[in-house]
Amino acid sequence: MWSPDAEDQTVRQYRFLLRTAPLDALEAAHAEALSPMWRSRRSVVLRAVQEGLMAGARLDPDDVGPLAHLITLGERRRPGDFLAACPLAVLTPLAAAVILSEAMFGRFGGYAAWDGLEPEVADAAEWADGGFGEHWHDVLVSRVSYRNFVGGPSSPDTAFGGH
Repeated sequence: MWSPDAEDQTVRQYRFLLRTAPLDALEAAHAEALSPMWRSRRSVVLRAVQEGLMAGARLDPDDVGPLAHLITLGERRRPGDFLAACPLAVLTPLAAAVILSEAMFGRFGGYAAWDGLEPEVADAAEWADGGFGEHWHDVLVSRVSYRNFVGGPSSPDTAFGGH
């Protein structure tokens, strides 16, 4: 089982990616890492998802896409839950495969300065609104303020010459 005290470099890099990489890239990296993995190891990963994230009850170890999705989203929502449920003997090769995947190429900007701390767990209400805890979500749902070419108030209807 994973613990922050006994963490090796591979798992630390994997955690960094889980916290910082875009969800779509993470999901693609997990699918790429899980596909060639032995079915018995994917069974262990699935069991860790089921126990740690309380998800995937109807999945089969061969359901690579949905399994990758659950790992990615689950670790973003509840940091450390999947990691704690996955045995280190399976977590380490999974982490290595994700790190080396094409989708993760160039995603280690800021790793050297990362303190290794887990982010605070998102509020359940934050997830319920469909924002998925992404920082850009606040920008998308904030009220847009339109301005005309001289800086005065405008609207989408009048911004381009309409009345």
